[in-house]
Amino acid sequence: MTQTNNGGWRQTACILCSLNCGIEVKLGGENGRRIERVRGDKAHPSSQGYTCEKPQRLDSYQNAADRLTSPLRRRPDGAFEAIDWDTAIAEIAERFLEVKSRYGGETILYYGGGGQGNHLGGTYSDSTLKALGSKFRSNALAQEKTGEFWVNGRMFGAGVHGDFEHCEVAVFIGKNP
Repeated sequence: MTQTNNGGWRQTACILCSLNCGIEVKLGGENGRRIERVRGDKAHPSSQGYTCEKPQRLDSYQNAADRLTSPLRRRPDGAFEAIDWDTAIAEIAERFLEVKSRYGGETILYYGGGGQGNHLGGTYSDSTLKALGSKFRSNALAQEKTGEFWVNGRMFGAGVHGDFEHCEVAVFIGKNP
């Protein structure tokens, strides 16, 4: 996020869908970590100030009372306890190695990446699959976008984003743009 000179607004991008529209956020509250207002960034080259209603709730997603702020480990009584990241990562790695050693890496399904604004999975998923000896993966796109990707691939040879704001007429069948 970069600071702009227009009254404390900061330029950033919405991560709630694959379009990543440019937005500006005004921070405030305790330690300046609350998102007080959100508006479309007119300087953004593709969204040019447009934003749907979803980014208006970004502060709720980021600061909700029930949001997890640390890893949780299940205790023998079934309750959860907060633990630090180093402990969580070490314990998860140990359990993965146990499963790989006992049952083989191909029994591990990698689920992650894809979905609403989570593009990082493409960066580390292949390395994770190779390290675990796993060959199977899935993600939220399997539920949400498989049909769209298949149709785009058949019709256009690649994924495309509609240019709906510039069309005169649009007909949507089985899609919620």
